[in-house]
Amino acid sequence: MLLSQNEFLPRAEAVRARLEGAVLNALSHHGEPSVSELAAVFRKDAQRSPSQVAEALCPGPLSPIGFAALVMRELLAPEDAVLEGTISEARVITGNARAAGLLRVTAPLVVLGDMEVAGVLEDCGPDSTVVVVGRCTAWGLQTSGNFLVLGDLVVRDAIQGIYNDDSLVVAGDLTTRFLDENDHDVTCYGETHAEQHLENGRPGEDAASLASTFLRPELWNLDLGEIHHDALFKRIQEGEPVFTDTLQPQQVREPDEPTAEELEGLDIEGIAAQASKNARARDVVYAQRKTGEVWLMRPSSLPLHIFDGKEFLGQGTPPALDVKQRASERVTFWRRRGDLFIEIERFGAVVQFHAGLNNGSMRTFRFAFETSDAAAQEVRRLEARYEGDFLRVTTVVPGRGPLEREFAKYGGPKNEYTSAIVDGTTLVTRDDERQTFDDEASALSALEDWIAGKRQAGFDLKILEWKPFGLLGRR
Repeated sequence: MLLSQNEFLPRAEAVRARLEGAVLNALSHHGEPSVSELAAVFRKDAQRSPSQVAEALCPGPLSPIGFAALVMRELLAPEDAVLEGTISEARVITGNARAAGLLRVTAPLVVLGDMEVAGVLEDCGPDSTVVVVGRCTAWGLQTSGNFLVLGDLVVRDAIQGIYNDDSLVVAGDLTTRFLDENDHDVTCYGETHAEQHLENGRPGEDAASLASTFLRPELWNLDLGEIHHDALFKRIQEGEPVFTDTLQPQQVREPDEPTAEELEGLDIEGIAAQASKNARARDVVYAQRKTGEVWLMRPSSLPLHIFDGKEFLGQGTPPALDVKQRASERVTFWRRRGDLFIEIERFGAVVQFHAGLNNGSMRTFRFAFETSDAAAQEVRRLEARYEGDFLRVTTVVPGRGPLEREFAKYGGPKNEYTSAIVDGTTLVTRDDERQTFDDEASALSALEDWIAGKRQAGFDLKILEWKPFGLLGRR
């Protein structure tokens, strides 16, 4: 099946003369359709196959490939096709196309009739371009590439736009239950019917808050400010429910900064003045009214200062610590608001208190006590002080991901870094070590041995972080 230049170009002239209304508007979304652009496809060969025409015009703006599809529809005999799996090579379906499940498109796909996908339809821009001359239906649509429908687009559950490089353009009506444009160009020249519509440029935090009214709770996260789109479309594909039975009250994320209630009665200006000449009241990242504790920090500028209600921590010379010993105990806390962490280590009669910001800056304070029992009592006191405001964690930061501890060694020929996480029952390090144990407790014990070994080698704790910031948590 070949297309002849001598037949194709005159037919293109005739089609161009008849174009009008919503179809012309949709074809012109990336520039007016031009016969000369189609003529360029035939400069080297007087005859081209339909797939060769599609390859020659893609990737690129939608106008030429959409225009070419209308011309091909008039020249080629319709032949229906069943699609499945992944479309990885350029294809032109001259009739209707049907897929009985998930369909992933990674190359140009042109359907001259209708397309029906009984599952999720996913394209992969910029390598994919999808053109449907007729009506397009699917259970769900995830689009990151150029996608043109000259008829109606009907998606049963949800449409997600991904990235701002390409466009979803519909000449007819667009109908779906949930349309999330995200930062993608979505343009409909007919009518848009969507029960829930998050428009282009919506902030992630606002999107998650709005989604809390109609999506099931496991599909959004206020703390991260995101909708879990991959989980959403997996559920759609598997036929599992994604929407709540009725609209729910909108959830709003608590602010990172302390509230007026938390600051009530605290002399923030006075505390900031004592901390540093560079400190300002606006640098408060945590405050606890019942104890008078205030944290002052300006990321990448002002180091962390902690006022415990009576004095600033770390005023005197810290006691010596034998880094060759294994920690007697470890307690880790994480605060979702502000993404703050606390890690408390006890080494016999010495307590180390690390506090900082996820993937940011950290400060370590060290305190010596007369006995190990006294130091253990201090750890219990600190636990009681922060429980409620902070969550106690071991291997995973709830709502975030794997807890990763990064260590650094400075002063040698070059700075060195390493890190470790406990993934289930496996200790994983950045030194390409993996040790699997019978239970998580054994893996955590091995983590303590690893930390002690790194400290003996001259490494110190640099930061705590979670996926997607930690290198191991990102894998």
